[in-house]
Amino acid sequence: MSALVDLTGQRFGELTVLYQVPSRDRNSSWLCQCDCGKKTIVRAPNLKFGGTRTCGCGVARATVKRCTKHGESHSKLNYIWTAMKERCFNPNNKSYDNYGGRGITVCDEWKNDYAAFSKWSKENGYREGLTLDRINNDGGYSPDNCRWTTYKVQSNNRRPRRWAKKPVTA
Repeated sequence: MSALVDLTGQRFGELTVLYQVPSRDRNSSWLCQCDCGKKTIVRAPNLKFGGTRTCGCGVARATVKRCTKHGESHSKLNYIWTAMKERCFNPNNKSYDNYGGRGITVCDEWKNDYAAFSKWSKENGYREGLTLDRINNDGGYSPDNCRWTTYKVQSNNRRPRRWAKKPVTA
């Protein structure tokens, strides 16, 4: 039988061994503190051979990192990006006839990449209270045809209204 090796004070991944705790089997168990602050009990072989490197917080961090693309899914800017695409590509959207229905599209760079739209927006004056305006109302959404402006400026940049002629009565 091999002699017990004292692991107190040693680091394994993000775990620092504090002290040995009673164990039910022949493998020693150790109380460890993770860099995140949480304490956990780990069996010696799992520490020595790399089976346990964190208290479990590493798995949570990896999951968050894997599932998070840009971290702005609930932001106003993400809402604007989503609404822009809906108007242009979803025939069930109430504004589709005025956008996608008449040929207004979103450039590939923005359509498939929120991060690219967000980066352009932040570099070109986006802030709360402004609206995304297409300079040429017959052109699509793209960096060379869009700007961030006030509602007042945007309201002056509209297509001319077509008024229905009143029927002539005798």
